[in-house]
Amino acid sequence: MLDQQLPPASKPRVLIIDDSRVVRVSLKKVLNNEFEIVEAEDGEAGWEALLADGKIQVVLTDAGMPRLDGYELIARIRAHDDVRINDIPVNMVTAADDEAARQRALDLGATDFITKPFDKAQLLARVRAQARLDQTTRDLAQTAVALRDQATDDALTGVRSRRYLLKRGEQDLAFAARHKQDLSVVVIVLDGIDQLKAKYSSNILNLLLAAIAGRLQTAIRKEDTLARITDTGFAIIAPTLGGVEAHRVCNRIRQQIASQSFNVDKMQISLTASLGLSNRRVNNIKRIEEFLALAEKYAASAQVAGGNRLMPARHSAAQTSKKRVSIDAALRILDRGDFEKLTPHISTMLEQLMPLLDFCNQKQHWGADTELAALRQKAGNLSGPGEQNKGGHFEPG
Repeated sequence: MLDQQLPPASKPRVLIIDDSRVVRVSLKKVLNNEFEIVEAEDGEAGWEALLADGKIQVVLTDAGMPRLDGYELIARIRAHDDVRINDIPVNMVTAADDEAARQRALDLGATDFITKPFDKAQLLARVRAQARLDQTTRDLAQTAVALRDQATDDALTGVRSRRYLLKRGEQDLAFAARHKQDLSVVVIVLDGIDQLKAKYSSNILNLLLAAIAGRLQTAIRKEDTLARITDTGFAIIAPTLGGVEAHRVCNRIRQQIASQSFNVDKMQISLTASLGLSNRRVNNIKRIEEFLALAEKYAASAQVAGGNRLMPARHSAAQTSKKRVSIDAALRILDRGDFEKLTPHISTMLEQLMPLLDFCNQKQHWGADTELAALRQKAGNLSGPGEQNKGGHFEPG
């Protein structure tokens, strides 16, 4: 039996940036046997190569170069948002007696120095060690992502993870289908995230996300599931919630985020959010991933339209076409004794009364949660299959 030959492992990739072709050739001769070499003749070309090539693991750069010198290049690398770039080992190529250049490069974040003329053994040893370090860093980052994807809770905010949301959502959706109940999926994404990132540090943004999650957590029912599904996005699965009540809940959440600033590290930060809503009775789809994807699409459309809004903006056409009778008009009709005229409008009147009853129950401490939930269920049954089982309310945070 012939031995099966395994393909050779790919060489670590090193970027050499120097406007001197002689220096580039000299460095390449030392490193070429163990490393794959990418060359650039000035700092700007080297920066472009680093952005475009995710396999580069070590950078060697000259100090003085046209367009972008080595110092500016190091500063730009260390300031980049992508950890692959800002953590990469960067060596400054300097003359042996140029102590000022070495100190300046060190202050900007240089990893090490390659002195001219080159000591071949020392050069190889340093680049080998740095390539191994970079690979270890990448492996750890991949492991962290894998662990995050498998987790049921989001470590930053304390709410559920996207993975848990989808698993729980399938169970909630199956239950809703069996019992002919409604179910809504709400996606909440922060508006102006690029401006927030430019204005605040990552630590402040993390505290802000935790504060937002806390406010959302106080605004949902026990049977609802809140999860962080992207870096700056959240989702809620709300069993039994639908119809007019779902839109009312979403707009209440949106208004709470916009109207109340967040106290983060002694700063008051104001922001808005865009919301997307999908619903079992309105959207003819079968899997929770599809509901979530549709709600994400609606939220993105809301941002494109200007942000701080809910999409779809209204409930279904069958619901919006229903004639509504105001409470004042209903009282006048009752006063005249025209009871039969009100019968077709009982469900719409109850819809209007429920938020007021919820508010009174909360502020006056009636302790009537169970009774109001039963009344809400009866109201849903009166309004027909299109609006049945609107579910509970979201208490303000």
